[in-house]
Amino acid sequence: MGPSVLSSGQTVNEDSILTRSMFKLSPRMQLIYDLLLPGKPVWDFCCDHGYLGLNAYESGLFPEVYFVDKVEQIIARLKKRFDEEYYRAESPSQAYFFSQMGERVEQPLRGSIVIAGVGAFTIFKILQEMNKKGLLHAERLILCPQRDEEKLREFFLQNHNFGYRLCNEHYEVEERGRTRKLLIFDKN
Repeated sequence: MGPSVLSSGQTVNEDSILTRSMFKLSPRMQLIYDLLLPGKPVWDFCCDHGYLGLNAYESGLFPEVYFVDKVEQIIARLKKRFDEEYYRAESPSQAYFFSQMGERVEQPLRGSIVIAGVGAFTIFKILQEMNKKGLLHAERLILCPQRDEEKLREFFLQNHNFGYRLCNEHYEVEERGRTRKLLIFDKN
């Protein structure tokens, strides 16, 4: 299944989600999942519980799923849960776990990069460092900052050296009484 395509600024609620993942995701995480590029790797930065990456792995639509979080205990719990409940030797997907700050990843980033649930400054710092190292080769960036999304949007619009274009102004998701905005950038 391909990503859901919605018009710029359209509000998405749970009833309008077109593609269902393997297990229940929040409306925001479901929309992010729907925007992943099938057949490409998925990088889930600041992954917390890893719901997005676990769904990507379970689907078998993504050859590699990378979980990245700077909190060692989060990655340890996630890896244990993955090994006990999700790992399948015959899966077409592979999973990788990194317990480190996102900007310290040392391998090329391809496919879809998701950074959600952290501030715009953290997102900017991760992407800036990956770009500086020459490792930022992802076809799509799916960014959902907790705050300051306009600053992040403006940064990308002013810094063409990143090589990404804003493909939609933003998507909005109503979640727990709050409107969350997503910024989607595709590689030029």
